[in-house]
Amino acid sequence: MASKLEGIKDETQSPEGRGAFVHHAEAVWSEREPYGPTGFQGVFISYYAALCAAFAAIGGMVFGYDQGVVSVVLVMPQFLSRFTRVSATASGAGFWKGLLTAMIELGALIGALNQGWIADKISRKYSIVVAVIVFTIGSILQTASMDYASLIVGRLIGGVGIGMLSMVAPLYISEISPPEIRGSLLVLEELSIVAGICIGISSKRVYTL
Repeated sequence: MASKLEGIKDETQSPEGRGAFVHHAEAVWSEREPYGPTGFQGVFISYYAALCAAFAAIGGMVFGYDQGVVSVVLVMPQFLSRFTRVSATASGAGFWKGLLTAMIELGALIGALNQGWIADKISRKYSIVVAVIVFTIGSILQTASMDYASLIVGRLIGGVGIGMLSMVAPLYISEISPPEIRGSLLVLEELSIVAGICIGISSKRVYTL
């Protein structure tokens, strides 16, 4: 046992040979072969990892789209005529509008808190599939809702799926990305959120055509 420890110490000595102990991670990092160039140049080299990260980051776009589109829907005459509880003439309309908006964040909190053990149980990739299924169910309920209560339930379930995606997508991206471009690929999640908000807000022109 002592001879093994001495061998490890000899291998991790500094180049100067003074016997200074170098951390194992530093020794490995200095000797390893890089996967490719850093930054955006490396993204184009490792295109397979970049494509996987881009598809995983769609979960962030879903989150941003919901934030952007709800601000448009809440003032649409068609929506207000169907869901009279949030109309300007209804009593407590401000509270019910706030509750409708906040249900997605409440669901996201629940989904994010529970996604950790799900990702450990069935893997990161399949936990993304589960999150997409949950969000799809929530979207169907929101689309088919005919009253305020069913709309609230649909947004809560959809929020659970969004929270699951927002938690596991950066984790998945960080684990499949080469070290040289890991930061660049993780930015895709934030970029997708902002892109989703812009798409949701700009959809007002489509709805008014």
